Amino acid sequence: MKRTTLSYHIIRNVLLFCIGLFLVTFSIYYYFTRNTIRDDTSENAIFMAKNIVNRIEQVLTPAEKNPEIIAKMLESSFLDKDSLVPFLKSMLKGNQNVYGSIIAYEPNFFPEQGLYFAPYVYRQGDSINSSILGDKNYEYFYMDWYQIPKITNAPYWSEPYFDEGGGNVLMTTYSVPFYTYKNGQRTFSGIVTVDISLEWLTKIMSQVKILNTGYAFLLSRNGVIIAHPNKDYVMNQSIFTIARENNQPALRETGRKMIQGKSNFESAGFKSEWKPGKLWINYAPLPSSNWSIAVIYPEDEMFASLHRMNIILIVLILFGLSVLSFVIYKIVKKLTAPLKHFAESARLIAAGNFNVHLPEIKTDDEMKELHNSFSFMQKELGDYVINLKDTTAAKEKIESELRIAKEIQMSMIPHIFPPFPDLPQIDVFAVLKSAKEVGGDLYDFFVIDGNKFCFAIGDVSGKGVPASLFMAVTRTLVRSISDKEYSPSVIVGTLNKSISQNNESSMFVTFFLGVLDLSNGNLKYTNAGHNPPVIIKNNKEAVMFEKTKYIPVGLFEDFEYGESSLQLESGDKIFLYTDGVSEAENSENKLFGDGTIMDIVSMNVTASPRELIGKMEEGISAHVNGFAQSDDITMMTIVYNG
Repeated sequence: MKRTTLSYHIIRNVLLFCIGLFLVTFSIYYYFTRNTIRDDTSENAIFMAKNIVNRIEQVLTPAEKNPEIIAKMLESSFLDKDSLVPFLKSMLKGNQNVYGSIIAYEPNFFPEQGLYFAPYVYRQGDSINSSILGDKNYEYFYMDWYQIPKITNAPYWSEPYFDEGGGNVLMTTYSVPFYTYKNGQRTFSGIVTVDISLEWLTKIMSQVKILNTGYAFLLSRNGVIIAHPNKDYVMNQSIFTIARENNQPALRETGRKMIQGKSNFESAGFKSEWKPGKLWINYAPLPSSNWSIAVIYPEDEMFASLHRMNIILIVLILFGLSVLSFVIYKIVKKLTAPLKHFAESARLIAAGNFNVHLPEIKTDDEMKELHNSFSFMQKELGDYVINLKDTTAAKEKIESELRIAKEIQMSMIPHIFPPFPDLPQIDVFAVLKSAKEVGGDLYDFFVIDGNKFCFAIGDVSGKGVPASLFMAVTRTLVRSISDKEYSPSVIVGTLNKSISQNNESSMFVTFFLGVLDLSNGNLKYTNAGHNPPVIIKNNKEAVMFEKTKYIPVGLFEDFEYGESSLQLESGDKIFLYTDGVSEAENSENKLFGDGTIMDIVSMNVTASPRELIGKMEEGISAHVNGFAQSDDITMMTIVYNG
């Protein structure tokens, strides 16, 4: 089986992550952008419908007042027969939107006038004319505008009609019944109406502009089309006849909702001869007349801008991924070239050849630090061998070995606090107490590019010198990998691939690594089988991170790690620890436990990093009560100051 290179794994994983991130981001972007456009269109549709309704109501609502006032005046005998026509003319002069008005009396109400008596005043050009309606060809008391309010004893807006014999125009009538007293009883006496010409309504509807090809139409309370871009539909078709002729049951259902006075913005289930494709419809009722207005939006025009942006975005992403692949290949190949030599040197050193030649490193970066660490390790191990030969007692030999290893181990982890006096955004304190002379616990932290704070904590399987060596290699590789990589999942994944190769001892390390952006407090982290840290929010609430689902580093070379993110606010603290804290035992084999950790943290939420760790040490000491330490204890507290 051909072995792939570290460069290949890095490039592949980065690209897969970027592609996955793009797909997720694009899907979220598309979903929310589409919903935003739809919501904006819905708001616009509702606003437009309300605007049209208000414009129509501005004509219809004031028109209702005139017949209602006249009806009250007739009931109180304020108007007599001879003053009716002059009064109606004066009313029309002050109401430009009213075409005509009639006071239609019951048959034979005035015996001297005969069966019919209905004074009617109407506009004709710039003049106001009058006539007395009623004859065998125009028996007004059988018409809907007369009969319905008479029967219901309530005002009534009529269906639009062509008033032959009266105004001779397309109009709608608002009828109000009036009553008089005869023989002491309140008796129905007739109907007062105002006629509203619908020519202004057609003008209002024609002014509606919806995207490029959208349109609006108006229905009466029975579904008859009052206004529509197709003039042949007006007063000749209803929404139900159109639905039947075109076999569109969804249009019929929409028509039912409209005449029931409902309002909604929804996807239209019907097709339009005016615009192919999927449509959206917004419909709303007119309060006064119970008519209903509908506004049609073509979907392809609604989302046209989104589709253009999607094409541009996909092209840019494909180009960016191509450039990213090339750049990563060049950079990673150059940076990881010495790692192969270091791996070979590490195997020779592990075999006892402490004077093996190390590859020359000319750059002053983490690779140089790795070289120096190996060189230092060679020197120290060489000194150890010399000292071992000079030592006659086995105990002294072992102590010397452990002392040197501890010096190597402790020299590799930060131990000066505060570590970054020039970075007020962050404060750190950490301790590492080995159960033996050396151990497998580790912590580290450093700043990348001046504004990204990288920190890690881990626990190597086993104890003693092997664990400390494994810890040293782990720490050095982390610094080397994170030189050009900020993603925790990529750093941990690359670390896992590096230490899994030729790991004949099957050692592993539980590992938590986070990268905190000091400019905005965004924390990205990967937890590879380690104890979940504790976060203290705003010096108040302490909660544990979610438990990890990823395995420790060093077990399987091809295991893929993910990462999580958390937004830190100014003053937030993170407390990290190894299992030597939670599993500290007393003489009765009782563990210290996560519950005790949370209790101590909760009681010291305002403590500084050094104080918090001090309180935790006091709690552990009181718990074990002198019992021998069985595992390494490592703790680190980080405060983000914003």
